[in-house]
Amino acid sequence: MCLLLLPFVSWAQVGVSPYSSQGLGNLVTPGFTHNMGMGGVGIATGNGLRINNLNPALLYRNTLTNFDVAFSVEVNDLKSSDATIRQTNGGLAYAAFVFPAIINRLSISVGLNPYSKVGYAGQDTTTIAGSDKIASVALQGDGGLSQVFVAGGARVYKNLSVGLKLSYIFGAIDRTMSIAPLVANSFATSYKESVYHAGIVPEAGVYYAINIGKNSLISVGAIYQPQTQLKSSQNVTLASLVQLAQDTVASSVGSTVLPQKFGLGIGIEKPLAYMVGLDVSVQNWANFATSYENDLQLPANKSNMLQNSMSISLGGELIPDASSVNSYLKRVAYRLGLKYQRTPYLAMIDPSQTSNTQIKDIGVSVGFSLPLNNLSSLNLALEAGKRGNTDNGMIRQNYYKLTLGVSFSDRWFVRRQYE
Repeated sequence: MCLLLLPFVSWAQVGVSPYSSQGLGNLVTPGFTHNMGMGGVGIATGNGLRINNLNPALLYRNTLTNFDVAFSVEVNDLKSSDATIRQTNGGLAYAAFVFPAIINRLSISVGLNPYSKVGYAGQDTTTIAGSDKIASVALQGDGGLSQVFVAGGARVYKNLSVGLKLSYIFGAIDRTMSIAPLVANSFATSYKESVYHAGIVPEAGVYYAINIGKNSLISVGAIYQPQTQLKSSQNVTLASLVQLAQDTVASSVGSTVLPQKFGLGIGIEKPLAYMVGLDVSVQNWANFATSYENDLQLPANKSNMLQNSMSISLGGELIPDASSVNSYLKRVAYRLGLKYQRTPYLAMIDPSQTSNTQIKDIGVSVGFSLPLNNLSSLNLALEAGKRGNTDNGMIRQNYYKLTLGVSFSDRWFVRRQYE
């Protein structure tokens, strides 16, 4: 029905990304501020002063209780062949808490962070199928998914550890199509699809390190997230924008398939001195599917729009002298990173074509941890990158993201002994 009207829309503005119209939206990297400053590295590297949300097997290193919270703001410059638009969004990046259940053996973390974000709007004119009439068509989307998680990491033998993370993913995504025929005595109509998703997603991790030299390590880590299903409920309404009448035309309960994910990392580090890591992760987004699809569904939400994704991150951290009493700057952690992503999104040239371009994401980042009292720190990450290009009518997204957080570390819940 509405699908026949709109093979393609020229995107006019966006709050998150025009590519968030596909699948579950713009996927949020699960790493925390220190990972963001290193290009997203963290599957095989980390220390006890930071919470590792990329590989639960490394949580055992947290021998102190730690609370970490951060907020972020992102500026997006969208450029097509004939226009440039700037949009800004921001909010809570994450909040997490970790404590040692058995010091240097088992630690538990809980927290919350976004899983995906949706925010786009576009408008264009098109010919109504089967006639020579012209209509103005507008698309808009908002919402996204969040996740709360509990994770544990245990050292099982010397430098070998394993971990498990359980995330409860939930949230609603709204997509709206408004159609206004540009002829006399016609009524504008609006189609709105609201889908609520919820479900538990497990993720397992393993970590192993080999001692080299006096205090350095070569490490390898891996994570695996199996294919899982979220329960999904869909509600579709059709409304007249003039008569203010609204009818529910479809309502269904189904499921959404989240594809499996695998990540591998290698690193070399000297704890609280330096670390360098390389991470590679892949996810089979071509297997993404929903069971509630119907003839009214927006083209931008079709399951077959997504492709398998791959991410490569390279980054490092340097702390000149973590125990220095004479120089504050020597106790600062300095970070630098690079990333390359083949995202699951396709360039929105024409969904009816099979040769659409898969969007690439290339970025660079820097980060700092500024020491505070009692092993706590103020954490900062700056990221800049580019998605897509302006070839063949595509949209290039230049983004600049600032994440600012604070972590508090101490020996909470440990009974103090006095002489």
